[in-house]
Amino acid sequence: MSCTEFASAQERAAFTDSDVVQGSLSELKDKQRVLLLVTRGSVIDSRGIGKSVIADAYKADPRRTRRYLHAFSIIAQKVNKYIRKYHSISAVDRIADADYILFFNLLEYRRSLGAAYPYGEMYVILNQPPDSKHPPRIVWKAKKVMWAEDAAKEFIKSLKEVRGEK
Repeated sequence: MSCTEFASAQERAAFTDSDVVQGSLSELKDKQRVLLLVTRGSVIDSRGIGKSVIADAYKADPRRTRRYLHAFSIIAQKVNKYIRKYHSISAVDRIADADYILFFNLLEYRRSLGAAYPYGEMYVILNQPPDSKHPPRIVWKAKKVMWAEDAAKEFIKSLKEVRGEK
């Protein structure tokens, strides 16, 4: 395969946020129960990134996400601060109890000045009950791959805008 053919194949396989995100954060306006999941990045089919992310989230064991405790703790601190201030959401421990899932796909730990910083992608997945006509879907995605703390800040900022909180 030549470089030109390879480049055009990459362009065809490329996806945009609109291909992944199928809804908006405004759907969470009245949703209160959130589950935080952190998993290590896996191989993702670029033609079906949304389906891959949702499948990874539903395959993840919430108790096992503590395996990535450093990344989990950083995000949980930001979310807990929001919970204490606004009382508009609460954390749950099981997928079945969650209205939506805050999913961080940990790609790597980057080292800077001797400290490790979790780096990855953050998604919000609207959880649907088993008897629902609609499948679970991604309603928000961080603008880019970023540090866990920055991704959590971006999510909270977006959630506050949607809910009219200052």
